[in-house]
Amino acid sequence: MSIEMYAGKSVQIIINSTFENKLIKILKNIGVTGFTQLNARGDGDSGVQDGHSDGESNVMFVVVVSDELADTLIKNLNTYREMGHHIFVYMHDAQILNAEKCDSSKPRCPGWSF
Repeated sequence: MSIEMYAGKSVQIIINSTFENKLIKILKNIGVTGFTQLNARGDGDSGVQDGHSDGESNVMFVVVVSDELADTLIKNLNTYREMGHHIFVYMHDAQILNAEKCDSSKPRCPGWSF
């Protein structure tokens, strides 16, 4: 039995929690209709992020989108990164099983080409 999978991009975005509402606006403005949001703790260029205060708290967003929408998202995020915001983004190819959530005939997932 062969199960058909659909290609897209998984984009992970780690930001300071103070930028969280702005990121949600960016996602909605470019047409992203859903995301997964997680608290993220760690240590790196910005120092220890352990969640003890707003300035020391990171969040991670996971977004699965079409290649086209991923490019738009990266361009938007890079604008804010160039302004000095601490934004860490990584992206990789994804195979999506439940493509009914992203049927290109539905406005829910613009940019998909199944």
